[in-house]
Amino acid sequence: MRLEGKCIGILGYARTGKALKKLLDRIGGKAFISDPLSPLAHERENTYRILGCDLISPSPGIPPSHRILRRAEISQIPIVSEVELAWNYMRGKVLAVTGTNGKSTVVHFIHTLIPNTNIGGNWGVPASTIAFNQGDFVLEVSSFQLHYIRRFRPNIAMLTNVAPDHLDWHGSFKDYLEDKLRIFSNQMNGDVAILNMDDPYYPKVKKRIRVEIVRISLKNPKAEFYSNGRWAYTPFGRIEIPQHLKKNIYLYDLLLSLAGAIQLDTPDNVFTRVPLLTLLPHRLQKVGEINGVTFYDDSKGTNPLATRMALLSFEGKVILIMGGDDKGLDLSTLRDVLAQKVAAIVAVGKNRSTIHRLFSDLVAVLEAQNFKEAVEIAYSEALKYSVPVLLSPACASFDMFRNYKHRSKVFKEEVNRLESEIQNLR
Repeated sequence: MRLEGKCIGILGYARTGKALKKLLDRIGGKAFISDPLSPLAHERENTYRILGCDLISPSPGIPPSHRILRRAEISQIPIVSEVELAWNYMRGKVLAVTGTNGKSTVVHFIHTLIPNTNIGGNWGVPASTIAFNQGDFVLEVSSFQLHYIRRFRPNIAMLTNVAPDHLDWHGSFKDYLEDKLRIFSNQMNGDVAILNMDDPYYPKVKKRIRVEIVRISLKNPKAEFYSNGRWAYTPFGRIEIPQHLKKNIYLYDLLLSLAGAIQLDTPDNVFTRVPLLTLLPHRLQKVGEINGVTFYDDSKGTNPLATRMALLSFEGKVILIMGGDDKGLDLSTLRDVLAQKVAAIVAVGKNRSTIHRLFSDLVAVLEAQNFKEAVEIAYSEALKYSVPVLLSPACASFDMFRNYKHRSKVFKEEVNRLESEIQNLR
């Protein structure tokens, strides 16, 4: 799909929309901007005139139910994701990663294993920003972005795992899963799909793949990439696992990253860089210690599966701070792991009373009005049980914060504040 000379309607003018406009300016395309999310929308070109464009590219945050998108579908105006429009101008191989959890870490790992790759997409750098760069591309692709692809065809497509998420946007888990699987829909002979054999939906996903499948697993030694916790076994030899990656949550990320990176570079080059892998912030990051109580930040745990994986990474129990905007997800799926791994829950956010109702028969559930109170209560309970404190909300942050990074920042600030107060009392 060539965009030269065409009028592209950009619906939503934040980071992705601005990057797409720059791409259009470069190639001689025309941009019509409609920004329904701007507080100054009435002063901008936020009108139905966008329906006169050749196609519309919406911001990933705008759902299909938006009135302009619904009118566009009725009028049979093509709606195409920005990641696909940018993909048309990428000349190297493209490795695309999607999944409910682990996308950012896997993309970060692959970029470390192959430093000369171009990294972007949902990862933080829009695909349009890197489209004309030399070399291969590693893209994190969300379900929102995949919803509006038509011809997007990554040479290597990866699904890290899948579990219910963003049901407020997609409407149902069935639709969410279908959007995730679209990453494989245009692949052809010579392309590769990388799958997690341990994912409950692996059998269903496998049936949809028409190209070579490379499998990873922590349970099945027959997988092409397998780990027993000490070694990673690959078709090209084994690698000793660095100590900081031995939690299951990171082992999956490592195997997926190895499987992907070897599609773009030689095994020897990839293997030598494994010790250089570093963890991203906001994912089981130690942020403080007060009187022997350690605080861990997993603010990126915005759905029940992420929180489950975080809890299972601890040998013993924790005090869990959870709550926020549950996006229509069923938090009760955590009951088994909460009973096993949580000494007490500190519930915070708009659904704190729901959390109390769901889990108070399993463990003590203490409600907090804000994060200051949540940290103080969690610290008191952690002293009582001699366990660490884990922030892993299982929910989005938009009820109280700008995003999960803002939530993390406030959490760290409250931990530091509490530490200072306790020191001043001595």
